[in-house]
Amino acid sequence: MLWLGLCLALAAWCLLSLGLEKHHQQVFAGAFRPARARVLRGAGWALLALDFGLFAYGWGWAQGPIFWTAALIVSALAWTLLMTMAPKASAKVAVAALVSAFVAMPFWVG
Repeated sequence: MLWLGLCLALAAWCLLSLGLEKHHQQVFAGAFRPARARVLRGAGWALLALDFGLFAYGWGWAQGPIFWTAALIVSALAWTLLMTMAPKASAKVAVAALVSAFVAMPFWVG
């Protein structure tokens, strides 16, 4: 369950940061469009909400939010280091994390 939450949180941080002009230009060569940024940020917030729901479902209301906060902290640190050291590869890593999360979801939630 923790792997699923970490992967979803990493993908959410990716989407939220790529909704900002500076990070968008670091990763993509194309022009920054505000409409695309709104979609990226909206998808990031949706993933965070899904992640919170999965933690609350998996560990209950007593411990779920605590583990969710821990997963957010760890994934934010990982995403920050990744954007600092390899900004071009960061989007690929986030896509791999998202795919890994959706592959693992039936095993953990089911």
